[in-house]
Amino acid sequence: VGVAEAKRDAASDEEKAGLQVSVAEAKVGVAEAKWQAAPEREKDEFLKDVEIARKAWDLFAGAMEQGAERQLESYKFVLERNPAPEFMFNGFGPFTVERKELRSQIITVAQSTGFGWERTVHISGSKASGKTTLLRLVGEDLLKAGKTVYYFENSRDLNGILPAIRDHDKELSERIFFLVDETQANTGSSPFTFLLKSAKNIVMIGAGIPDYGASSEGFSMRLQTSKLFITRQELEEEGVVDYFADGSAANVEQVSALVFHIHRDCGGHVYPLMRLSELLVRAIVKEGASAEDCINTYDSHGFRNSREFGEVCRRILPDVGKYDLLKLFRGDKDQAAVNRLERAGFCDNSGRIISRLLAEAYLASVGACGGIISDLEPGVKGIEQVLRFGLPRIEWEDYTSHGGPVENALTFELLYIVSTLKQIDVRLFDPKLVDAGTSSRRPDMFLNSVVKSYVEALLSRGNGRAEAKKSLDEHISRFYESPNNGSEPYYKLQCGQDFAILHFQNWGSEPLKPSDKWTQAFGERVFTYIMPTRQLFRGNMRVDSIPIAASSV
Repeated sequence: VGVAEAKRDAASDEEKAGLQVSVAEAKVGVAEAKWQAAPEREKDEFLKDVEIARKAWDLFAGAMEQGAERQLESYKFVLERNPAPEFMFNGFGPFTVERKELRSQIITVAQSTGFGWERTVHISGSKASGKTTLLRLVGEDLLKAGKTVYYFENSRDLNGILPAIRDHDKELSERIFFLVDETQANTGSSPFTFLLKSAKNIVMIGAGIPDYGASSEGFSMRLQTSKLFITRQELEEEGVVDYFADGSAANVEQVSALVFHIHRDCGGHVYPLMRLSELLVRAIVKEGASAEDCINTYDSHGFRNSREFGEVCRRILPDVGKYDLLKLFRGDKDQAAVNRLERAGFCDNSGRIISRLLAEAYLASVGACGGIISDLEPGVKGIEQVLRFGLPRIEWEDYTSHGGPVENALTFELLYIVSTLKQIDVRLFDPKLVDAGTSSRRPDMFLNSVVKSYVEALLSRGNGRAEAKKSLDEHISRFYESPNNGSEPYYKLQCGQDFAILHFQNWGSEPLKPSDKWTQAFGERVFTYIMPTRQLFRGNMRVDSIPIAASSV
């Protein structure tokens, strides 16, 4: 496939169409080989890829026999909603999130007065955010309005038919529409240049992953990634809860609680929201389970290490090597990098993480080839081992967004380092990091697997020691007392979970002590990291850093 694509990309526009047939044929061979080699339980999934590849080959091979004009005609858009495979094979059944408001916005721009190149629209979205579905729904609306619509499954399909596109644009007396998917695959090509700068009667509506400096910058209107993330209000307006409740009013309350929990975790990222809901909601609808049961399953180590959960994370995770989440905390030093993080769906325009699921998948990928602590223990002892490993490695000097080191930056950098340990997978709950309302009254982070413990972090400075002592008292008390004199503490831990407090102390050489009321907890559960001297204490006792064992894998 790579050889065939290289030959096609290097060819002249007139030769590209013929070489595209060779690419399609090679893809059929690869898809069939993967299908034949797949385990029996996975063959149905791989068979879908074979069918798609064969369909593409038939399209190109047939078009070559018909000539350039007929080849262009072969891309005319036809959508039959039921049983259209485009909607059946999206991972969560035939239900489609309609996004009528977004469709209306796009069509209003595309149909406004002006030349075609002046009315182009780009649906910029992170991976698996519903770009293709939205693009096809826009096409459906245009068809119903009596418009002529062409659909290109990949922007490379435009190569080789540029002469036909140019001729067609000259002959047109009314506007037509090109829907072009996977725009990132063909940036800077001659067809893109023509459609974005010269076409008079052809309006291009594109969809793709927005990379910094990519051709999405050349479109007249760009729909931001965050617009594709579905809101809680839309969950109800779009009928998502009703769909998963399977028509039963009795299920709605429990199903909505589960779906809203997953929505908070993924920030409204459409594919993981729908797919993970599908995996868990069956227990409510078919087995009578409660939302709490399903939420506990969702948060469990077992579910998050399942094949299905891993597949969701792989599908939404961009190339990790191209993104550095630590740059969210470095102010304006690299605004371009922060913009790219926003476009990839990691954060909103204020730099706040909006998909905890995506951030945790990013952290998990960091540890794919990491090392181990050979004798990692559960509970507070394990927390101590992890902190002894991670804290000496943090570098907070680069954080300038607030004039110096800040708690959320320190917390995330520690998690980033800790994630290089294969034994550790982390959960992120810091409300200063995660989009507002999603922390769910939990401590800042959870070290899963062997340690199975929460860590609450705080940062104090030397300009207000009385306030720092009061803050330390308050953070300890969250694990023991209710803020409203209730019967349960603010942080309610489940059976078997443990906890500790991590105090980043940016002054002095000795740990700040809490009030006498918390003396025992201080000695057992409070870790103080003296930042000026880079020393770690448990209570009043200094603990040294821990070496890391090389991975055996």
